[in-house]
This record gives sequence, C-alpha cells and structure tokens, in this order.
Amino acid sequence: MKVSVAVVVYSVIVSTLVGRVVASDVEPFKENTSVIQALSATNRLATNGYKSLPGQFLYHAYMHIRVESELSNQTRGCDGALITSNYILSVTQGCLKVGSMQTIRNGTAILAFKENMWEQRISFSGSAINLHPYESIGLVRLDTPATLNKYVQPIRLPMLTDLRTYEGMEGTTSNEYRSYVRNRVMSNAHCSQERPNFNATDMDICTDRYIGGAFCTTSLGSPLTIEDENGVILIGLAYRIYHCDYNYPTVYARVSSFRDWIHNNSDYKVEHCTC
Repeated sequence: MKVSVAVVVYSVIVSTLVGRVVASDVEPFKENTSVIQALSATNRLATNGYKSLPGQFLYHAYMHIRVESELSNQTRGCDGALITSNYILSVTQGCLKVGSMQTIRNGTAILAFKENMWEQRISFSGSAINLHPYESIGLVRLDTPATLNKYVQPIRLPMLTDLRTYEGMEGTTSNEYRSYVRNRVMSNAHCSQERPNFNATDMDICTDRYIGGAFCTTSLGSPLTIEDENGVILIGLAYRIYHCDYNYPTVYARVSSFRDWIHNNSDYKVEHCTC
C-alpha cells in the first residue's frame, strides 16, 4: 500500500512540474459509463473518448453528403452543430466544400443519432449550403425544421460581448460515434509551437491532447464546447485533425470570429449584435 501511495504522489508531482498528463493519469468523468477502447495501441494518450448518454449532446448533427463527379459518386460523412431548428453550422474542409470537378447534390442531417425512436433524418439540397468566402466554415439550411424536444436542441453561440479566448478552459468535443473527450483549450502561440509548419490565427482555436487525451475518432466539423454559468456554448468546429500518434493539437474554426457572418446568413440572432 505504501508503494502504491508513493507512486501516485510521484505521478502527481511530475504532472504538476511538466504541466502535462498521460492517458493513465486522466480520471474518468463521473457521468461516463465507460471508456471506449483506443484505436492506437502505441500511443498512451490515444482514446476513442467516453460513451455519451442519451440526450447528452442535443445539438450534435451528423451529415451524409452525396458528392457527384463525372468519374464517380460518393458519400462523405462529417459533423456539425444545430444552431437553430433550420440551420447547421459546420466546416468547409472535408465536409461542405468539394473540388471544382465535383458537385454536392444533396445530403441528410441526422439529429439524435442512434437514439432509436428519437432520431431525426432531415434532407437538404446542395444549393442550401452557404460557404464563408474566405474561411473554413459554412452553413446548411435544412429542407424542413428540426423537431425540438428533450433529445434535439440548438446550441448557443458566444455573445458579441464575449471576448474570451477560452485559454485554459476545459473544452468538450463530441462525434458521430456517440463518444466525447475533454481537452484543455490552448493559446494560439502554444498551438503554433506544438504543430510544425502551422500558424494559428484569430480564426483558430486549439485543444491540447496532452490534457485529456488524443481523440482518435473525431471527424471534421465535430463541435467544441465549453460550459459557463449560463450553460453550454459552441466555441469551435474541428477542421484540422491529425493522426492520434502524433499528439498534435486539434484545430477548430473559432466560432466567435464568425458571429456577424452567421447572423447575416442564417436565422440565428447573435445576442447584442450590432449588424
């Protein structure tokens, strides 16, 4: 018993000194039912996250998108966040944007994914996709409004008066596999140092895989949220995801940088917007 206590104390001291933890040091969160086995056996940080509970991520949207070209037709899957009953916010890279020789004909947004009788499948057309002219973010207008209930609800965006960088806060990322992970939000300077040949800008927000684990199954568009005294807020959407063995930061489109654009191109009304 004395040896075990000494090992635990030593682990805590080392983690404090270096400012990092490994997967074996991360305590499961109380609401988790179990940890999903990691894909990578070689990386101690690798994790497929924790299993989510029914109704835990009311805003999460999984999309099947039909992409056509002269040579082939294919379907891609990506994630996003429901911001009103009519609109999903996601990313362009690997999701809403295709090459010059390709066309998005239509797609299906799946809300309350795999929640049995509560699951909703809502179609949308390629013409209902609105891409930001310069940055990696876009909107999808659903053909019919989502039915809001205890399993499906839109998520709040940061108010215009919210000028926080969220650095050091705990961020939660969910994906279509009904799992999630929590990582610390990094400063952009730290993010740029950790990822070679990448410079994080004001349009980016990064999470540290050393604080929470390397989420191996995150897909593009996966929502990043934080919680404050007013509830859950969407702060990012994943658009740069690296192989989990590298332990590079995950990079998200910073939602607060696009509040005016979202306000002007959807029926989401940003609080205190001066548009």
